[in-house]
Amino acid sequence: MNWDKIKDILTVCLIPAVGWALLTSRDVGQIETRLEQQAGEIMETKAEIKALNKRTQSMEINSAKIETKLEILGEQLTRIESMLNSTFAQIK
Repeated sequence: MNWDKIKDILTVCLIPAVGWALLTSRDVGQIETRLEQQAGEIMETKAEIKALNKRTQSMEINSAKIETKLEILGEQLTRIESMLNSTFAQIK
């Protein structure tokens, strides 16, 4: 084989290989950029979830307070009802 043939074969092989390497490095850069963006979005989502969890806890506490107050009101209503019944019974 002479040098011209070797040079032609190397050229035919190297040009696509260099093109492929350039495309691959560009794709890797784009993938890294997307991963960084997604990592930021994940951090934001985690912060939002944390805030929602705090709000949920607060709402559960308020709900428990309301339930307690409703139970007390129910007991008072029962006492008022029995007082009214006994008053009406005395009137009859």
